[in-house]
Parts: sequence; structure tokens; C-alpha cells
Amino acid sequence: AEVGMEVIVIDDRRTSCIPFRFVVIFVGLICLVALQANITVINLAFVCMSEDPSGLYDAGNGTFANRFVYTPTEKSYIISAVAVGTFIGAIVFNWLHAKFGARLPFFTAGLISAASTVAIPIMAEQSIEMLVVVRFIQGFAFAADFAAVGVICVRWAPLKETATFIGILMSFGAIAFTLTNPIVGAFCTSAWGWRAAFYAFGAVTTLLFLIFLVVYRDDPQKHPAVSHSELAVIEKDKTAEHLHRDGFVPYKDICMDRTVLVVWLNSMIEINTAVLLLTYAPIYFSKVLGFTIRETSYYASLGAVFHAAIKMSVGYLSDSMGCFSERAKMLFFNTIAAGVAAFTCAGIGFAPTRELGVFMLTLTASIMAANAGGFFKCGALVSRQYAHFVLATMQMMKCAAHIIGPSMVSFLTKSDGDASGWRHVFILNCVLMLIANFLFYPFATDKPAEFTKITKETRRLEIEERKLRKQEGKAEKVEMA
Repeated sequence: AEVGMEVIVIDDRRTSCIPFRFVVIFVGLICLVALQANITVINLAFVCMSEDPSGLYDAGNGTFANRFVYTPTEKSYIISAVAVGTFIGAIVFNWLHAKFGARLPFFTAGLISAASTVAIPIMAEQSIEMLVVVRFIQGFAFAADFAAVGVICVRWAPLKETATFIGILMSFGAIAFTLTNPIVGAFCTSAWGWRAAFYAFGAVTTLLFLIFLVVYRDDPQKHPAVSHSELAVIEKDKTAEHLHRDGFVPYKDICMDRTVLVVWLNSMIEINTAVLLLTYAPIYFSKVLGFTIRETSYYASLGAVFHAAIKMSVGYLSDSMGCFSERAKMLFFNTIAAGVAAFTCAGIGFAPTRELGVFMLTLTASIMAANAGGFFKCGALVSRQYAHFVLATMQMMKCAAHIIGPSMVSFLTKSDGDASGWRHVFILNCVLMLIANFLFYPFATDKPAEFTKITKETRRLEIEERKLRKQEGKAEKVEMA
């Protein structure tokens, strides 16, 4: 309305008791947890399936075998199928998220994940080949997670809350491990059995992603629940290039940036160790340390519980510690996540008692969560509006982890209970983490990279300028001739 020369702006947007960006981050988090949980269910289910008498069949010569008992090599195929699917899916979903945002691609991934999870018990009854195929589909859908985190952070996180957003959203894996093992363990020991766990997780996933579809929008500017004051907070200090969205990504320039390459190296090595520890914890506790299924389901969740809590706390601390430079904070947290964790990882295999073995594995998995304030934050701040691509590429590193980890275990261990082989697995991961951490030191920075100045328009002008110079060069040669 206008009164004299004074213009009164009426904020017709809705307001809530809490900033709506926190609603978005919560809904995004629980959906990410669902995707991770769906591929995690089988970790403890392996133990339950091997004791299921319904899997027995006549193998000939008067002997019986259980179709649900898999060799370490077969288990590596089942686990690695997720990695292969995720690698291919990461390419697809990275393009979809860059082109269309997170809302529809992420929702579609959720439905695919739910359907494939429900199908796992059915396919396991048929053959290991069919089980591997459906695990591949699960992995394909799982590929949407890091790209979704990137889009949500780029579009909804204020710059001063970047680490907080990353810490919360990237804790989805640990939360999934925390919830999944006890729930699957309860199903396994109940009258419903292990199959019901897959059906339940598939149903819950469908419900959660329907909620996401209703709540989430890709642009806070267009969301009716975001007030003008909150929008100002979200957009504060962001450049015009950051706020402008046209689906353009300077892939080559990003892939040639040294800081980004070091961030990716850290992500591949650290994620490999974290995935290996959390994925194989149930098997290690059960077969090497000798715990029961119920004890295993509890102890295997401890590392994930503390990992999630620390990751969220580190994100907040990193954003709040104003007395230190961003680079100093990155180096500090990355040293904890990779340097200190490397030594505790090596110590797992040398623990003199099984209780100390649980403690060392839990400690390692927990402190690795400090990477939210290390290479994760570095990657987001360096890449700014292109953080979704940098984080989505980390998903490919996670794919590599799902292949490298099982391959390490398969190559270095003779069986699930080979304590000596597991000791070599832990030592190898220790060495790799130390290398990654030392390489991070000279390249860590919070400054936006040069490629963040590149937009679709600047790239178009650059190409036209090159063409013009080329034409002028040809004209000069003609004149000289």
C-alpha cells in the first residue's frame, strides 16, 4: 500500500515458530536416512538368513545346503552390486539434479529404493544372481543422496550455516546404521522373521518420500512458507553467480581444480574406511569377537550413534568458532577425522579383549565424523553454487568404497572369522587415511575457486571472444599474404 511518499511493504509470506529451512533440512535428513537404511538392512540380515531353515535344500549325495548362506566372495558381489549401481546412478542423478533440482529426481529415487527393498526377499529366494540385480537397482536409487545434499545446501543453507547443514544432512548414514541394526535384529528374533524387515523399510520409505514431495521446493524464493526475513538470511553474502540457476556446470574446470581433487581423494579414502567399519561391524562382532545376534545388533549400532551425534555437533562448532580462521578449523577437524582415526583404526585388530575391540571400532567410526568440518566443508565453500556436483562426485567415491572395501576384505581375509586377515584390513586403512590427511594440509581453503565465477553467460562470451580472436588472426594472415 502507498501512503503519501512512503511505501509500506506487506510481507504476505507465511511465518512459523521456527525458520522453515530447518523443516526442509529435517525432512531431507529422514529421507536420506531411509535411502541408506534400505541398503543397510542386509548387513545384519546376512546373519539371520544363514540361520533360516526355510533356505535348506537337497544338494545331492544326501547333504543339504542353505541358499541363504553366502561365501565371502558372494557377499562381496552382493555388497558391490550396490556400488556399481550407485556409480552409474550418480552420473544420471547428478545431471538430473543440476537440470531439474532435487524435488522430483530425489522423490523418484525414493520410490525406486522402496520397491527394490521390498523385492530383496523375493529375489533371494530365486537365486543369488537375481539378488545381485535388485541390489544394483537399490544402489542406482541410492546415488541420489549426495546430489540431493548438495542442492539442499546450495539453495537453502546460509553461507554461515554451511557446515551445520552438511553436518546434519551427512549424518544420514550413521543414523541409518544406528536405527537399522536394532530394528532388523528385532525382526530376526521375532515371529515375523528377517523378510518382514525389508517389507517394513520399503513401506516407511514410500511414506517419507511422499512427505518430502509435499514439503520441499527447490527455490526458497518461491516457497510460501519462507518469510522475506528468512530469505534474506539464506541469501546473505551469496554472489549473483551463486543465486543464479540455469543448470550450467563447468565440469572440466571443477575437475582440474587442485583443492577439489584433494577433497575428492580424502572423501574416497575416509568414506571407504567409514563404510567398511559400519558395514562389516555386524560380521566382525559376530564372527571374530563372538557376540550373539542380539549383542551384535546393539554393539554394531554404537559407532553409528556417536558418529551421527559428533557430525552434527562438529558442523555447528565449525560455524560457531569465530575466533579461528576457516582454514585452521578445516585442518583441525580433518586431522581428527583422518589422522587420529587412522591410528585408532589400526588398533582395532590388536585389541586384547573383545570389549576393547568394540570400543576401538566404535571410537574410530565416531571421530571420523569430524570430517563435516574438514574436507566436506572445504568442498562446499570452494565450489559454492556448484557444490552439488562436488558432493555428488563424492558419491562416486562412496561407490568406490563399496567396491574397494569388500575387495579388501575378500582379498585379505580367508573367512568372516579370520582375525589375522581383519588386522591387515585395519592397518591398510590406517596408512591410506594418513596419506589423505597429509595431502589435505597444503590445499585446504575456504575461498571460492575461480570456476565459481564461470556461468553459462560468461562461458558463452568466452567462446565468442575466442572465435572473434581466431577470425581476426585469420584476417591478419590474409592481409600479410
